[in-house]
Amino acid sequence: MKRLQLASPAFVFVLCAFLSAQPLNLDQCIQMALATHPLVQTSVYQRQQASARRRQAEAQLRPEINLSATGRLQGPVVTFAIPFPGAPPRKVTVLPSTSHLMNLELRQNVYSGGRFGHAIRGARHYEEAAEEAIKAARQQIILQVTEAYANYLSAKAMEEVSRQSVERVRLILRMAKARLEAGVAPRFDVFRAEAELAAAEESLLQSQNAVALAQSTLNELIGRSTREPLQLASLPDLPDVPLDRWDDPRLIENALAFRPELAALDRQVEAREERVRFARADDRPLVFLSSNYQRQTTTGFAKGFQWGVSFFFQLPMFDSGRRRSVIEEEEAALQQTLAQREQMKKTIRLEVEQAIRLVQLGYQRLKTAQSALASAEEAFRLAQTRYDAGVGTLVEVWDAQVALTRARAALVQSFYETHKAIARLSFATAIPVGDLLALVGARQEKQNKAEGG
Repeated sequence: MKRLQLASPAFVFVLCAFLSAQPLNLDQCIQMALATHPLVQTSVYQRQQASARRRQAEAQLRPEINLSATGRLQGPVVTFAIPFPGAPPRKVTVLPSTSHLMNLELRQNVYSGGRFGHAIRGARHYEEAAEEAIKAARQQIILQVTEAYANYLSAKAMEEVSRQSVERVRLILRMAKARLEAGVAPRFDVFRAEAELAAAEESLLQSQNAVALAQSTLNELIGRSTREPLQLASLPDLPDVPLDRWDDPRLIENALAFRPELAALDRQVEAREERVRFARADDRPLVFLSSNYQRQTTTGFAKGFQWGVSFFFQLPMFDSGRRRSVIEEEEAALQQTLAQREQMKKTIRLEVEQAIRLVQLGYQRLKTAQSALASAEEAFRLAQTRYDAGVGTLVEVWDAQVALTRARAALVQSFYETHKAIARLSFATAIPVGDLLALVGARQEKQNKAEGG
């Protein structure tokens, strides 16, 4: 299955320079968030730490060279004379006033009983797990940005619904005043209309506040000032997908195969297994070679250089149960990680199933809202016409106005909630939205071909 491809951060910043006067689309917002969000940066640093630990483990198999040097002032100076027949005595210094020592040491591990191999493989698995954690963080940010993007557009649409409601109430108020002046309507209708106008304006203020909150949330995600104005491109119309198409077993299969959270746990299990093997290898012999060459101050008993090669052999004999307890600790940690992986599989299955139900519910609500809106618009038109003609009551108009506002709000909410449900299903299955829609569509095409054959 095709996996999600992400733009580089450098491309994002170059792109943003050209977007100040243009509406941002969803992909651009996602790229901006991935380039700046601390959650992604944190996961990248964690991967760098894991990579450094892997290099540390690999370095244990390579030679190590150390150079040390010392200089010393000392006293008192100790000398003595060695007599030579037929010649004056030769002065020999045993303890000079200064001494210098430089030592060059080369150390190489020869045999570790498999310890270093297990350590290296375990570190590599942890590095791979950290790489999967980066993918998980990115997918989490993609979902958050998508939901925040839809929430902002939904809040803007709800603001427009509230504004239209205010305009309708003002129109009704003008009608009520005109009928009052004509003597064909009671003053109560004007009072009622004024009260409804105040309520509609209060609802508009709440909608505007919701827009401000949604704007702050999205701006924070994409790394901009929370008060910076937003201009967003609209989301595409939802594709016409029958509800039964979403019940595709391949969705769960793909989630279990490609969810980075599960892949990270797989790598952690492998790393834990290597740590168990490392602990079990701790009772095996350890062999290494050490060679050194040193330059030193010449004295009567030492030359100006010295060298040596040493062979070290270490065999653990008795440790009062320390190694056994370390093995038990690592085995328990392995079983814990295995249990976490099984729990993650259950969680992923549940997330996919819940997301499928939400998508199906969203489509059902959207269809119902579309029918209800058509009926509510016609009912309001008729109620308004009847009241204007003097054969209807203001109560009918208010009921129709409330129903129309609710119908429009329900359509807005169902549209954006369905978009968010598809985004959550994309996250749960680790399938990009475009590929997800193609997958459920391809299934129907195969069914159609089979039925036609």
